[in-house]
Amino acid sequence: MSSLLIFILVLTFGVIPLALFVYWFRYKHTILQKSAYVILFSTYIIAITSFIVGRYGINNLLWYIPVGYLVLLIGNRFLTWYVQKPIKSTTEVLDKVAEGNLDVTFDEELRNRKDETGQMDIALEHTVNNLRESVEFARQIGEGNLDYDIKLLGDNDHLRKALLEMKNKLKEAAKIEEEKRKEEEKRRWHNEGLAKMNEILRQDYKLEDLAYKIINFFVDYLGANQGGIFVKSESEDDELVFDLKAAYAFDRRKYINRSFKPGESLVGTCAIEKEKIHMTEIPDDYIRITSGLGDANPGSLLLIPMKVEDEVLGVIEIASFKNFEDYEIEFVEEASLSIASTLQASETNKRTKELLEKTQQQAEEMSAQEEEMRQNMEELKATQEEATRKAQENEKQLSEAYKYQKELEEKLEKAYQKIRELEKE
Repeated sequence: MSSLLIFILVLTFGVIPLALFVYWFRYKHTILQKSAYVILFSTYIIAITSFIVGRYGINNLLWYIPVGYLVLLIGNRFLTWYVQKPIKSTTEVLDKVAEGNLDVTFDEELRNRKDETGQMDIALEHTVNNLRESVEFARQIGEGNLDYDIKLLGDNDHLRKALLEMKNKLKEAAKIEEEKRKEEEKRRWHNEGLAKMNEILRQDYKLEDLAYKIINFFVDYLGANQGGIFVKSESEDDELVFDLKAAYAFDRRKYINRSFKPGESLVGTCAIEKEKIHMTEIPDDYIRITSGLGDANPGSLLLIPMKVEDEVLGVIEIASFKNFEDYEIEFVEEASLSIASTLQASETNKRTKELLEKTQQQAEEMSAQEEEMRQNMEELKATQEEATRKAQENEKQLSEAYKYQKELEEKLEKAYQKIRELEKE
């Protein structure tokens, strides 16, 4: 057996397997494993050619050089294919990602490699996908979709922690802004309602018409179903009662005659306690809301006293299937103050008008009496003047009669003298 064959056998079945085992054990699933295989193969060929040159003479150097270059070329190609190409591909992707470009693709063949380059591609792909998810999350948040969520990749995921913190702050700011908007809408609704109510109160209506306009407005503006207004008055036996002046339900006027004494039913209770009553559990026999679909108990009942200072002038009662919100109740309470002031002013004007009419009537009666007295005085004066004239005439007649009597007495005296003279003769 020749020495060349022995050398090849030793290398092939002794050194090479041992080297392959060491490389596999030491560099398993690494890029160095494949690089070592290429170097081992190149070294194997160069060792054989070197043995041939050394064993068979320098003349073999002529073909040793091209063989060596060929081996180096092949080894370089293998290194380029197994090492440089995947690293270059990964570097190109990293450069694009560093520029902010996430529209990158990954070589499926490289991803399936078991060495570091495959692991790098897989890790880089996960990184890009995570960045895409973060970008999508930021885009959704930017468009106002604050319910869009993203999961943390770990305790050290600072980017997503910052994004989630930003989302929470935006959500909190949006919540505050929404609350402000709702409060502003409530204030606008409140102010518009008061303005409309004041417009109704400024009109010159009779009490029944005014009550109907008010309860009609409340039912429509609150989105309720029916309601009524009770106003304080005195019954025929001079007892204090609260009469139903107007009732409204389902766009039609309801003509109902009802009166409650203070403390009687919820209306009387509200009047005597001078506080609002808001009920969400209504007794079955208290009130029913009737519609085209039938009748049913309301879901909420609201009674508000109309008071000026500490005097209750009436009660507003509103029933609805829906529950009344706090701001709606506050609106009715504030509006009730204006209504109570209007009722008080209306009652004052009514009394003033009655007193004025009574005063005018009395003035007219006094004027008539004065005229009658004046006529009587004139008649009395005329009578007095007539009496004076007659008295003067009578006095004149008496004076003339007295004078005539004097003359008669003188004549009679003269006649007596003559008689006495005649008797003496």
